[in-house]
Amino acid sequence: DNLTILENVMETSAYPEEFCRLLLGRLLFRGDSVHKKVGILSGGERVKVSFAKIILQDINLLILDEPTNYLDIDSLEAVESTLKDYHNTILLVSHDRRFISSIADTIMTIDNHKIHIFNGNYQEFLNKNKKKDQKQNIREEIILLETKLSGIIGCLSMETDEEIKERLDREYFEILSKIKAYKEML
Repeated sequence: DNLTILENVMETSAYPEEFCRLLLGRLLFRGDSVHKKVGILSGGERVKVSFAKIILQDINLLILDEPTNYLDIDSLEAVESTLKDYHNTILLVSHDRRFISSIADTIMTIDNHKIHIFNGNYQEFLNKNKKKDQKQNIREEIILLETKLSGIIGCLSMETDEEIKERLDREYFEILSKIKAYKEML
């Protein structure tokens, strides 16, 4: 808390001061503001200093849990821009969908105790899942129609009234046509 922003960052940095100042500038710490004491910084400013400290270390994997908490819009954009230019691996957990869309190029999800990896950005991931959900809905609709079809077959086999048989027969072929159309969608 008694160190300045620059001193705090330089303490663990693998890079020279000029490079650290450039990164701090991107995080909106410009000019003499790098000489502010860390102890007087707001929560959002402390988060940005923490980002700088982490990014300026010689590490291969950056793990971030809800990194957008405590950041105002300008700070969020600055952190986002900095992370876009980060060339090592970032494992990011966030509920901020816009932030994820901007940063991520691979999506990992855990579903039913299994890790699933999707190569693409968040919007592509959502689109793929939407299509998957639509196909699942179509499969469920086919099952319902096939169940109705079985019921109609049962009724047809027991029915003696010709008018009712004709109505059931038409209904049977309508449902059969719908099933065929749904199957073509898969």
